[in-house]
Amino acid sequence: MFYNTGIATYVWVLSNKKREEQKGQVLLINGVNLYGKMRKSLGSKRNEMSEKDVATIVRCFGNYEAVERQALDKPAEQKSNRGRQSANAKEAVAKTFAAKLFASHEFGYRRLTIERPLRQSWQFSDELLSELRFSSSRAINTAMKWVYAEYGETYWSDEEDCEQYGQLIDYETEIRVHIKANLSAMKEKDIKDLLNEKTWLNQKALLLKARALQGEIGNEQHDDVNPLDCVLKTACKTLDIKLETAEKKQLLSAICWTNPEAEKVVKKVHKAEADPVYGLFETTDAKGKAQVVEYTPDSDLRDNENVPLDPSRSVNEVNEAYFAKEVQPHVPDAWIDASKRDDKDGDIGIVGYEIPFNRHFYEYVPPRDLSVIDAELAEVSREIMGLLGEVGV
Repeated sequence: MFYNTGIATYVWVLSNKKREEQKGQVLLINGVNLYGKMRKSLGSKRNEMSEKDVATIVRCFGNYEAVERQALDKPAEQKSNRGRQSANAKEAVAKTFAAKLFASHEFGYRRLTIERPLRQSWQFSDELLSELRFSSSRAINTAMKWVYAEYGETYWSDEEDCEQYGQLIDYETEIRVHIKANLSAMKEKDIKDLLNEKTWLNQKALLLKARALQGEIGNEQHDDVNPLDCVLKTACKTLDIKLETAEKKQLLSAICWTNPEAEKVVKKVHKAEADPVYGLFETTDAKGKAQVVEYTPDSDLRDNENVPLDPSRSVNEVNEAYFAKEVQPHVPDAWIDASKRDDKDGDIGIVGYEIPFNRHFYEYVPPRDLSVIDAELAEVSREIMGLLGEVGV
């Protein structure tokens, strides 16, 4: 299996005809040391199992019971004689054989999605508003910035009577050459949008609306994005400005940014009782009245936790106990996303299984005493200094 590679081989034996006492159990057999050296290797294949080795595994599987670690009658690995040999080398680890029985649920877990609140600041600054001159589409955003720097910044103006704004017919050949050389992934549809005067005029119109709003709202930084919607509506009404849905989305994307020092962004106010474990937090509104809110999650802070299965307790009880012990003490504002549920049982958390084979059969080998290592390093240092001294002579 996996011929001429160094990939380890695992043999799975699956059966739906187990004896009653074997159901719900998994037997792991560690046969990693059941091999002998080949007389002649075949590429990376240097070991082979003898009939006796195979019989050992078959007998263990047939008995279907745990086997305590036992030494095998196998020769120790031949160490390389290249390089400097340690005077106090580690003792060779005896080759062993073992098998362990587990309940199947011991390999299972529920993957919980852990969310944390988004925190944002906002500001109508000139620098942030300048991004509105260009489409938010990734397909043409970079190209628009290059085109504006090359052909637009000098010849176009933001005045209403600027007739040249967005007209690129005289530069189409040069623009296409640049795109082919530097932005070859751009599709023809995107190139046509880039060269379309309407694309530029629509972005200019949005930029001018934002600048008008800036004059009404100001350009100070605010670290609470929750009142922004009301502020924006009031300013639009005062100035008789209408923002389309797409325009408002791009504007908010331009003037808002993530700030861990800012206030949490409220997604929705609920009439239900507070349940912070599942994202319903009790707080107060601007008038000091108590309310229960759900915060907008920050996708950059999203994490997953694997909670071991425990059939002796309910799913929610296990999840909540793990969350209280392993998550809340470190991130008090986190919560469990209750919408992520397993397709089969419908409970919170996606069920998965993992068999960490090496972990279950790991054999600890204590390191050499520190004084022995220090003495060996000192001896090597003396030899090196002696060789350097000879070179100097």
